[in-house]
Amino acid sequence: MQSPGSTDEDTLWWQRLQQGDQDALAYFYERYADWLLKYGLSVLYNRESVRDGVQELFIQIWNRRQNLSLPQSVRFYLMSSLRRILLKEITRERLTTDNFPEDAISLKEHSELSASEREAQMHVHLMQAVRQLPARQQEIVFLRFFEKLSYEQISELTGLDYQVLRNTVHRSMKTLQKQLTYGVDWLLPLIVLLGI
Repeated sequence: MQSPGSTDEDTLWWQRLQQGDQDALAYFYERYADWLLKYGLSVLYNRESVRDGVQELFIQIWNRRQNLSLPQSVRFYLMSSLRRILLKEITRERLTTDNFPEDAISLKEHSELSASEREAQMHVHLMQAVRQLPARQQEIVFLRFFEKLSYEQISELTGLDYQVLRNTVHRSMKTLQKQLTYGVDWLLPLIVLLGI
């Protein structure tokens, strides 16, 4: 994924959106909807609620298009707006994150897997472990390691203090390390995958 920030193309499309161009809304939906769904699942692990939240976001943008100013970063604006919608949903429904079903794999099966299958399996184990973290830690891990946002950007998005973010990431990594102690062959790729 590209780093946050409006491209010249986003800026032109945003101006068209403000003028009521439906094609501009379609542009932003096509460009960002899948990414927003992925991000939303780091805030609230309920695919239907996140999908509804993404739809609600684009409805709100269309309904308020004439009052919208040009954001410094369209992507960051969409992310923070979706986050607000989902946090309202969490508060309203008091939803909890779902757990992935357990998918144990034997050592014999592990040794027979190809490299791509091992990587895919490792990714499943990683996502299971991340989903077991508290919701706040899930979101911060997603933003820091999967979206490669800086601590300053995450602080701006979440409203959390820089040091609180550092401490949260540290606690999350310790928890993930404990959960993923399948041996060095599982732990080393995790470290590489997360870029620690």
